Amino acid sequence: MPLRTLLTPSRLSRLGLASVTALALLGCQTPPPPAPRPPPVVVPSYNGPTLPIEQSERGVQIFLPNAALFEIGKADLNPTESAAYLNRVAQLLNSKTVNNIQLEGHTDNVGSGTSNQALSEARARTVRDALVKLSVAPARLSTVGYAFNRPVASNSTEEGRKLNRRVEILILDEKIDNITQGEAPNAFESAWAKLKSMIEQGLIKPLESK
Repeated sequence: MPLRTLLTPSRLSRLGLASVTALALLGCQTPPPPAPRPPPVVVPSYNGPTLPIEQSERGVQIFLPNAALFEIGKADLNPTESAAYLNRVAQLLNSKTVNNIQLEGHTDNVGSGTSNQALSEARARTVRDALVKLSVAPARLSTVGYAFNRPVASNSTEEGRKLNRRVEILILDEKIDNITQGEAPNAFESAWAKLKSMIEQGLIKPLESK
């Protein structure tokens, strides 16, 4: 049939009416609801001790200051200061990782090598015993003492010696993201960034070159 026969006035009228009707129906349709907003990011609150932490080739290192754990020259826990640190560490070890942990004791250079070696080992064992009491599996924990052979700052100042008197918790073959994921921003701090800041402020001196 020729096109002009199809496009008669009556057919065009009907087509126009159908188009207007379709447009009217489209205009009456309810628009789709807006996409739901994503839930707000909830930042967990935290009022415990801020733990210095770093990633190393061997795993994740958490640094515990001996000033918060021990009396000077002793391997007995300071009951006033140590509980918050040890409870927090135990909670992380029990909930964030199943890997083994090495506890490493360190001292400053005051005193003999023999006495500092014994002290560093005793302090590492004391932390181990405390973590076992807090339900960390004994089979996961090993201890070692390094005396004053692995300082992080110069022993020429009191602040440097305080930093060197420490126990390091090494979570073997672990990634720092697994430990810090979902934690409050103030739960951890970079150990090396803190050390650098203290050097820049003149609070401590860097390690002497050998």
